[in-house]
Amino acid sequence: MIRLPATLLLTVVMLLGLVAGSPAHATPPDESDSSESEDTGLHLLREAAIAGRIREYSGTQYVTAWGRSRSVSSVLEVRNVPGEGLTVHAQPSGQVQKVDLGTPAGGMTSPSETMLEVLARNYRVVTAGEGRVCGRPARLVQAVRADGTVAARYWLDVVGGLMLRRELLDDHGRVVHAGAFVDLTVGPTRRATAPVPAVGGFDLAELSALPARGWRFPETLPGRLELFAAHDASPGYLYLGYSDGLSIVSVFIQPGMLDEERLDGWHAQQRNGHTIWIRDSAEQEAIWASGGHVYTVFADAPADVVDVAVAALPHEPVPGLWTRLGRGASRLLSWVNPFG
Repeated sequence: MIRLPATLLLTVVMLLGLVAGSPAHATPPDESDSSESEDTGLHLLREAAIAGRIREYSGTQYVTAWGRSRSVSSVLEVRNVPGEGLTVHAQPSGQVQKVDLGTPAGGMTSPSETMLEVLARNYRVVTAGEGRVCGRPARLVQAVRADGTVAARYWLDVVGGLMLRRELLDDHGRVVHAGAFVDLTVGPTRRATAPVPAVGGFDLAELSALPARGWRFPETLPGRLELFAAHDASPGYLYLGYSDGLSIVSVFIQPGMLDEERLDGWHAQQRNGHTIWIRDSAEQEAIWASGGHVYTVFADAPADVVDVAVAALPHEPVPGLWTRLGRGASRLLSWVNPFG
């Protein structure tokens, strides 16, 4: 496991302090080449996704989300070994997660072809010059809304091809979610010894049969979030992945009730007569009970996107004391990509 030296941790903490005051701190693109290219940037994102799967790399990332009146940041030590997966060590919690890049958890680090197709449907993806991230030369790719405003910026490593930084912007041009490397070591290309599993356990064409089996879920969520993946995570669980191509909202549905006494670190909020438990983090987490099921949301998305998505999912008042959490939200975290 990679350890974070004290000097580097101090550097990252200082950097995060600067980020909170000035979100868009990556070196800007060269002004002489800042005009948007008419050529699509999708091929560069596709190459970055492939590089994220087949390259060995390690480094330190930060993730910051702005919203709900404050910013929340995480510092992550990451190491990717093709064929073994991405190991993420979060600071200061010490939590270690194993992310399989062949599942929807690959998320923003290595977006699937399906996610790139969703991105292309919702945004115009263009190249927009060059810049630098953690001292490495990078190409800049932007996702542009129909009104011409920039919805996201991606800095892609010129040498290793990896995604170095991603920023999501609101309608006013403010950065609301950012994730980036602050140091990075790139190893050689390594082909996985085992084939990468297909994303999703169900054919999306078969989803119409799931409500008859007791599952309740919408096929779209506000903000152009499309259902792009459904996976039988384990017996009794249903995983649903929603995305607009920029963000992922991961929803886990489990039959049962909720034990509030086991929700350490979470706080209850009343929304439209419903009780929702929130844990503020850069991953945007929420959990609640409805109709004999527990809904758990982990999202690599801005806070306002998560709020409207949660509101659109099934809710109903549940009287009395919730009695069971099941296997707990912490086990579901291994499905979620922590890199924003």
